[in-house]
Amino acid sequence: MSLFKKMLMSLGVLLPLLASAQACNDIKDKDKANYCRAIDTNDKSFCQKIGGNDLLNLCMGKVENDIKYCRRITTDKIKKRCENSIR
Repeated sequence: MSLFKKMLMSLGVLLPLLASAQACNDIKDKDKANYCRAIDTNDKSFCQKIGGNDLLNLCMGKVENDIKYCRRITTDKIKKRCENSIR
């Protein structure tokens, strides 16, 4: 395989990784950025920095993989999203 093809293949693998790592830092809303970081790193400490109750419970439900957090959500749309992500 030529050097050019090897470079293209390695760029194809590395660029999505670099793009996803930067995505959470580009989000202006702090709650959404912390949610993004929590999901990416699977770390509930980022969830605990979220101010809104529904987004906090959605985040904790996904990170902990526990339906009890979904039951605490008051907004139907977010509640359904949480339940569907855990099942």
